[in-house]
Amino acid sequence: MSCQLSIIIPCYDIKLSELSKCIDSLEFIAQLMTYEIWIIDDGSHEDVVCDWVKNLNKENIHAMRQENMGPGGARNTGIDHCTGKYLTFIDADDYIFYGPYVQILKTLLEKEPDILCHGAKRLFEGPATMFMIKYDIIPSCCSYIIRRETLGDMRFSPHIYHEDEEFCTRLFLKRAHLVTSIEQAYFYRYRPDSITHKQDQKHLQKRYADYITVLQHLQSEKIPSPHSLALQRRLCIMAMCYVITLMSDSKSWRFTTRALQALRSIGLYPLPVRRWYGFRYLLTQLTTFHPFLVCLLSPITRLLVKLKNDNSRHRSFVAQVDPFG
Repeated sequence: MSCQLSIIIPCYDIKLSELSKCIDSLEFIAQLMTYEIWIIDDGSHEDVVCDWVKNLNKENIHAMRQENMGPGGARNTGIDHCTGKYLTFIDADDYIFYGPYVQILKTLLEKEPDILCHGAKRLFEGPATMFMIKYDIIPSCCSYIIRRETLGDMRFSPHIYHEDEEFCTRLFLKRAHLVTSIEQAYFYRYRPDSITHKQDQKHLQKRYADYITVLQHLQSEKIPSPHSLALQRRLCIMAMCYVITLMSDSKSWRFTTRALQALRSIGLYPLPVRRWYGFRYLLTQLTTFHPFLVCLLSPITRLLVKLKNDNSRHRSFVAQVDPFG
């Protein structure tokens, strides 16, 4: 029997106890469909994952080790080797909940969409671009189960941060048939030492430079109307998230103004006035149109994000780039 679902797990210096918990949380899938797991060790300091997987002696669990290319590059390797009709992604230190994921997989088998999004805020079935014209998308690839044929030759950009943002946006622009589920099945482990939470100058500079790179990649997409409205909305929402996250991260006028100048250079700051993108967008637009206001509101933003992250450590949710979620 051909494999129905491929699960790709990138890892880097992962604790084997956490990886084991992740894999154990997936075993029930065999009750519903055939599945395989591809674990991609992205150049960890110690070469232990492949031997550990080999000792599991399970035919449907595979492991590969590669030179470090970042999460996107590791996921690309998994995509290139997996054989499932559908594929999905899980981070090695996260896991899924049995009950909600059963319902998600039942929906997948019943509807057979091109893309299934779980953990959504609303139910939807129809063209993916129509969803993105009206609503914000979840920017984490771990929230999607994707038909392999729909994905085609599309891959993650390696060696950059925020690769999820680009990948998920381009996925929706494929004008595929989308089904959403409000089931919350994914447990995201909040790690203050993760790449996206590191606050040293080197990582901050790379994160914001890579975000601009992702925005530029998406701006270069040639999308016919009316689907171009979906990309237009997404770029504006991503610019909003960039500004909000900057208020949380930056503690200096110099860094803030440079980051905003980079966003201004690609035409996304001040936040564009185009269509109605919701009250949150309007509020951010009105309160951050000048770098001075961004700096002024930064301490308040940092406090709100801290309160949200303190709460997030004790509950399950899908990771969002926007700190206000």
